[in-house]
Amino acid sequence: MSVWGSAFSKRLRPRSRLKISEWADKYRYIAPGTSPEPGPWRTDRVPYLREPMDVVGDHQTETVVLMWSSQVGKSEMLLNVIGYFADQEPAPQLMLQPTVEAAESFSKERIDPTFRYSPGLKNKLEEGKDGRGSSRKSSTTIRMKHYPGGYLALVGANSPAGLASRPIRIVLADEIDRYGVTKEGDPLKLAFQRATNFHNRKKLLVSTPTISGISKIEEWFLKSDQRRYYVPCPHCGASQTLKWAQVKWERATNGDHLPETAHYECEHCPGKIEDKHKHEMIKAGYWKADKPEIKGIVGFHLNSLYSPWVKLADLATEFVEATKNRDRKGLMEFINLKLGEPWVESQDDLDYEYLHKRREYYDADLPQGVLMLTAGVDTQDDRLEIEIVGWGKGRESWGVQYHVIWGDPGRDQIWRELDEFLNRQWTFEDGTALGITAACVDSGGHYTQEVYEYCKPRETRRIFAVRGKGGQGVPFIGKPTRGNRVGAALFNIGVDSGKANIMSRRKIEDEGPGYCHWPRGGRGYDQDYFKGLLSESLKFTYENGQTRVKWVKVHERNEPLDCRNYATAALEIVNPNFDWLEEQIQNGHVPANNPVATKKRKRVISRGVS
Repeated sequence: MSVWGSAFSKRLRPRSRLKISEWADKYRYIAPGTSPEPGPWRTDRVPYLREPMDVVGDHQTETVVLMWSSQVGKSEMLLNVIGYFADQEPAPQLMLQPTVEAAESFSKERIDPTFRYSPGLKNKLEEGKDGRGSSRKSSTTIRMKHYPGGYLALVGANSPAGLASRPIRIVLADEIDRYGVTKEGDPLKLAFQRATNFHNRKKLLVSTPTISGISKIEEWFLKSDQRRYYVPCPHCGASQTLKWAQVKWERATNGDHLPETAHYECEHCPGKIEDKHKHEMIKAGYWKADKPEIKGIVGFHLNSLYSPWVKLADLATEFVEATKNRDRKGLMEFINLKLGEPWVESQDDLDYEYLHKRREYYDADLPQGVLMLTAGVDTQDDRLEIEIVGWGKGRESWGVQYHVIWGDPGRDQIWRELDEFLNRQWTFEDGTALGITAACVDSGGHYTQEVYEYCKPRETRRIFAVRGKGGQGVPFIGKPTRGNRVGAALFNIGVDSGKANIMSRRKIEDEGPGYCHWPRGGRGYDQDYFKGLLSESLKFTYENGQTRVKWVKVHERNEPLDCRNYATAALEIVNPNFDWLEEQIQNGHVPANNPVATKKRKRVISRGVS
């Protein structure tokens, strides 16, 4: 038969009688170097994948949603779906990754080895040979895989131009919570438009979630029938879903956590469930929909407690580290990546009067525990507002002084007064003094040039110009640029992430990592300060088909919030080694670079930080 005839017959062949899981068990091979368990694919190893795979291949379902944690087999399932629709029901497929680079990496590191090693996919890709063995230009590239009857296109959501004018039957969208909206529009919607001409189109949406209310995968999961995986207890047989709240571990007599003792506590009996029980439990499990009345969109939620590759002790260790350090980012990553759940930003804002009453008396300018000072400066048309913040281990903070310098920022006098203030010393009870290690000065508003001219000659003192940049996902500290007229270093500050950190820390009730102290006694921390600190609230809005997060003013004056944000930015720019700082203070050593003079030389700390 001719090459044309062979391809024509493959296009016309009837729909496969194999389910996707059956095809994978028969024809899929996990390539060496791509998995800790290479070899023939076995669905029995991850039984919870069977139903999601088979639903993708059924005739009734158009959209399948996987809101899953990491390390549960998402990528392997995607590869099984790709292989099935290349071998059994050849069709045009599209894989959408967050970036072009991610698409190319997945192509080279996962897809190419899968086609090379799997019995059902060997020699499927058109690699530049015609039927008579003659060479021609290959139609298969890193981002385009051609096989008889179809192709697989790989596109980055950050550059969706590759979606244009390309018919797609199978849309595979990976990590959709990492997609942005480009000038071409929403890449997910663009991908869906390419599939409208196929009556048997399929959409597989996969992601770990991010923040509740703006998470795309959460939004789609809530539209679905919301299936969860139930497993029987090995002791009493009662079915349940695995929840993090049921993971328990012991503590030592001194109160230290012992995550190596982690086990799962059955909801229905006192039996301890350990890692050794997991395989049989998962094998006997089943999916059950919370909303079976919803048709057409099937959703699956799964966390890493089900994973055969994840140990309870490892999860407990990660959780203990995140909570011990009050690490908001670490805890958020644990919730998103390990539990497959969206992070819920608390909206139970504190009352400013509560924080005002919570102030405390310091024995001196600086209480014990402060290891370094930073300053945040907010620029207004008729004044500069400054906060001096002390920092200790675990980023525990102490408000030291909130100060306002009145005057016209267009005149030199106000900047001379700022310089005198930032050159001040603040002392401990024993007379030991600290100076400012770093400061960030707001360059937004009407006096940008003046801020640059002030900061440029003072960069050796770590006084930097900053500019706030809003938007979800913008990093708190960006790389400095010098594109201004005087060549001053300018740091872009992700104000949304910075504000979220402040809002999270202000709610901590126990002294220690992340806790915020504020002083009594005429240092500028009056009720207006706390109104300003609590001046903005996180709100979710729906605009142009997109859910967006915004910080909305609830009090007119927000300078205290901005000053604390800039003082925190100064801390993160320096990125201090607090253990080293503590050692210097305890041993009375004078660091070699830029020592700060004090009246008593027995203990001195420098602006230079290891």
